[in-house]
Amino acid sequence: MYGQTGHFIPPLFVFPRKIGKQELMNGTLPGSIHACHPSGWIESEIFSHWFLHFIKHTKLTKEDPVILVLDGHYSHTRNLEVSTLVRENHVDIICLPPHSGHKMQPLDKAFMGLLKTFYCQEIKKGSVHTQGESSPSTKLANYLEMHTSKLQQVK
Repeated sequence: MYGQTGHFIPPLFVFPRKIGKQELMNGTLPGSIHACHPSGWIESEIFSHWFLHFIKHTKLTKEDPVILVLDGHYSHTRNLEVSTLVRENHVDIICLPPHSGHKMQPLDKAFMGLLKTFYCQEIKKGSVHTQGESSPSTKLANYLEMHTSKLQQVK
């Protein structure tokens, strides 16, 4: 993810499992973090973990605050820990209107859209999810490593 200044923030990967294995992170972008949840969805504790990661990489100050655009998921909006960190670290949060994410989410329209396009191209070429090889999660990390330069050009 890139901020307005072009500063890259390494991603968080949420894997659908109870316990993570370090091999899931093989080949991911430097500084990437991960979490596990049985459903594979984000929840308040995971979002708090990501928000601390976000603060670490943005180095916010009172003179140089940031606006963070989020969907209205409860893990973002009803999270006391993040609410406190927002005030302490000079972050303003804007939540997109409900049921509008498919039209308005910036990451879905730019970064994730391109990621999906590149990933589909690799599937068509047969270079992703080859039977008998690494798990799909490990293959995704390797795929991201192969396309880091393309993804980092999206600003």
